[in-house]
Amino acid sequence: APSGNQDVEVAPDHGFCVLDQADRNNVLLVEMIRGNLKVKQGTKAQQMKDYTTLIFEEIDQRIKDLSNSEGSDAQIEGLERIRKNVQLYFEHSRKSPRAAKNVLRVMLGKDPVHPKAATDSLFPVEKIEKAEKTAQTKQKRKRIFTPADAALNRALASLKDDNEDEIAHCLLLTSTEILMLTVLSSQGVPVFDAKNWSSLVSNELAIIEDDFRIYFFAMVGIMEAAADVWLKIAEKKLQSKVEIFNNSGDMSDTAKNKLTNEIAVLEKDRDAKQLTKEDAVTYSSDPLMFAKRAIMLLEALKKQMGPVDLQYVGEKKIRALNKSENGLGTKVIHWMSKEMQRWAEPFGILDSAGNIQSKTSITPAKDHSQSHDAAIMTKRDCRTVFIQIAQQTRLRSIFLKNDQTRMRTDLVPKVLKQSSFLSTAWEDRPSWWNNVRGESNSSCQDDVDLLAAILDYGYGGFDSMLDGDYSFVSKLSKAPEEDTKAFTRAAVQCRINHLTRELHALDDSEEMMNLVKKKQAKRKSGEVEVPSANGPTKKKKSGGIQSGLKAFFQKTAPVPAKKQKTPPTSPEPAQDDSDVEIIAVKKRKC
Repeated sequence: APSGNQDVEVAPDHGFCVLDQADRNNVLLVEMIRGNLKVKQGTKAQQMKDYTTLIFEEIDQRIKDLSNSEGSDAQIEGLERIRKNVQLYFEHSRKSPRAAKNVLRVMLGKDPVHPKAATDSLFPVEKIEKAEKTAQTKQKRKRIFTPADAALNRALASLKDDNEDEIAHCLLLTSTEILMLTVLSSQGVPVFDAKNWSSLVSNELAIIEDDFRIYFFAMVGIMEAAADVWLKIAEKKLQSKVEIFNNSGDMSDTAKNKLTNEIAVLEKDRDAKQLTKEDAVTYSSDPLMFAKRAIMLLEALKKQMGPVDLQYVGEKKIRALNKSENGLGTKVIHWMSKEMQRWAEPFGILDSAGNIQSKTSITPAKDHSQSHDAAIMTKRDCRTVFIQIAQQTRLRSIFLKNDQTRMRTDLVPKVLKQSSFLSTAWEDRPSWWNNVRGESNSSCQDDVDLLAAILDYGYGGFDSMLDGDYSFVSKLSKAPEEDTKAFTRAAVQCRINHLTRELHALDDSEEMMNLVKKKQAKRKSGEVEVPSANGPTKKKKSGGIQSGLKAFFQKTAPVPAKKQKTPPTSPEPAQDDSDVEIIAVKKRKC
């Protein structure tokens, strides 16, 4: 940690934090900063970011160690100052490298190098205080919605008469289907259970298990409640405009015409919301129909969004794929496709080729009342919504498979040490995250609680989640106001996606190892599987001779893998162009 006598340094510190190099705890940190000082100007931006990230990780780990060992507040505050100094260096390392490196020089107790031109600044022009204010302003402007929320908002805001040029490569959906996707993107899809799948669909259960399991029939209930709210809001907006029109005696003809057009649009919106309410009531009496339509709707999104790149070959390609899909990676997307296939089989919605039927309400025949006023979803928006649904479903499957004790003591700690996880930084991470004094297994408690909370409440219940009994909630209540404002759905989703991606990789490896062990056990017992004439495998005792030995030596020509480019996910818009309301629901078991 920084020296206790740091404020009485002989050499000028220029307002920065000077490291105490006599402290053995600072040896690694000093060498890392010295290494950044030697980085050449032409170094790639990503390499610069990686080097700086390593310094941040070391500082964060030091803060954790001091917190757990009840280190002094002065030491922790000193490390936080160092972090801000390094952040200042990184922000200006490209546009003014000499001034930025002067920050590191002062931190190492060296004199700064004077600029070549007299007009240039000795240090970055933007002082730390100003940088913090700028960061806070950016956080205020930051959208509070997740990318999936924004995509669904844009879809509803794009209701218009069909234009063949604009909608040729888009998915056209009704307001009912948009609301269905809103519910699914908040909670995900119920995790398939081969033995008891019907109990997850019907509402005949006497007891609902109090775990992370969700049910299609309960999701219908949430959809019906949300549809009712939608309808009331639409009616209220319409009534307000009608009242203004009825009292428009002195209004000009131009203003009246404008108001008349607005009323016509609101009447059309009210009719669409009324139809959504009726559809929700129908689904409430037939949850199986809702479940089937949900899977077929997701298949329509999957087809529209384009291919998924699973070629994890080469370090550079792996890093790129890990950062793709809003940080979720592509393997979870592939897992979701298989999960949908598992549901589709008992639902009987597979075609003759064994593929899931893709179905939406608006068809080329245009026989639906909303065919000419459809919600328009682009490829990017389809992909963004599918990503969030896949993340929630996959995370739920992992929590159903492992209790929270194992998540806290085994799986999540492993994830936090994975190099693939460390390479995808959480830019909005609060300084207090996972820092708890005097508690064992506290290094990942905030992460475990966040994952459990987002499964309990869903993204739609995020505001209610912040009133829950979770470790990060209690810390957030004591944190500065800027931390509270920055802790949004979009901010935490980044962390959740990274954790889900790595938990999936661990679970996938465990499944593979279990499969290998089963095959080894069968071989040891002398039991092998040979194909039967009818197709299914039959177990047969081996006499010590390997069957199919001839086939083993036959050569097959390798099929070259077709390179597929993964389309980008939907970025968050610069401004909110929709009047759509995000309906927050209190914690409710689906």
